[in-house]
Amino acid sequence: MTMAGLLYIDAFAGLSGDMFLGGLIGLGVPEKIFSDLPGRLGFEGTRIEFETVKRKGLAAHKVNIHFPQEKKHRHLSDIQEILEKSDLDRHVVEASLASFKLLADAEARVHGTTPDKIHFHEVGAVDSILDIVGTHQGVAHLGVERVLCSPLPLSRGMATMAHGLMPFPAPATVELLRGCPTCPVDLPFESVTPTGACLAVSLAHFYESWPAMSIRMVGLGAGSKEGGLMPNVVRLILAEESQPVLKDSVWVLECEVDDMNPEFFEPLWCSAFDKGALDLFITPIQMKKGRPGALITLLCHDLHREECEQLLLQHTSTYGVRRSCCERTTLKREIVEVDTVYGCVPIKTVPGMGQKAAPEASVVRKLAEQAGVSMSVVYWEAMKQFGGRQ
Repeated sequence: MTMAGLLYIDAFAGLSGDMFLGGLIGLGVPEKIFSDLPGRLGFEGTRIEFETVKRKGLAAHKVNIHFPQEKKHRHLSDIQEILEKSDLDRHVVEASLASFKLLADAEARVHGTTPDKIHFHEVGAVDSILDIVGTHQGVAHLGVERVLCSPLPLSRGMATMAHGLMPFPAPATVELLRGCPTCPVDLPFESVTPTGACLAVSLAHFYESWPAMSIRMVGLGAGSKEGGLMPNVVRLILAEESQPVLKDSVWVLECEVDDMNPEFFEPLWCSAFDKGALDLFITPIQMKKGRPGALITLLCHDLHREECEQLLLQHTSTYGVRRSCCERTTLKREIVEVDTVYGCVPIKTVPGMGQKAAPEASVVRKLAEQAGVSMSVVYWEAMKQFGGRQ
């Protein structure tokens, strides 16, 4: 496991699942992590091979997945069953399933149906399942705190798919990349596959400029296609961010209510964070005719915007939701664990700014209850131990 905090996906020529796996091999993820996956997922007769290839003179890692031909197409429930039966870490199972749900949502919008009725063609094949699960397994092995991705370059053309001749970028790719930065690229093949787009959206925040970072390792992953003016590779970079200030954007969703039972705020609060909300707060306001009301404000990333909008529409008495995209500047945070007489306490802090530090409240509360003391006693003991480490 690496100690680098940032994984940057430099997808200058595109992105696919096998390219991502190759890049992870280049970053030092052991091949065994991937070669063991077919057995752990119950894919008999499947094997994964690794080789080093050249793309326009650049040496890159290529991952080749060999599997028996299948006649059946899998639904989301089939893939969920495969994942749930495996012995993979729970985090990897949940992250992989979240990626497939993103794909199912995108395919459902394309075909005008519901996610549970979608039967995956190319993306439901063994190799695509291994691409997605393997990528989440590899990223988990690296142990990075943050994943960034460059704008994705989209090529134009036509390709034969399960439903016949289709344009690329594929319809599902376009749906997945709603709200994400893209740019054109002149390549005679599909530069970004639905699997590649899904992995980028589910793993990373998009960052349009080159990040300020100290590069530690570089891994190149090769795709299957050749041709065009640039090498068909993705460049994965492990790095440390060289400044504590991070810039990104979030959506601010708002609505006002003056006729909602306050008891209904609690389930709204719990559901919001399950849907990916970064924060939710309720502000008392005075509305028309002097009525007391509440301004409900929810913050989320673009990936979760539609779900969070639907949450507000379904679980509050509002008839509409306003939205605005706001740029923000945040400090890079890290978790430091300190040992106290009451137990281990994680403390959120900012590197180089020791005065900004706060023990994790839920842990403090649990340790205080176990010891029969107040939260403040455990809190200040943790801060005392943290101060002694500075």
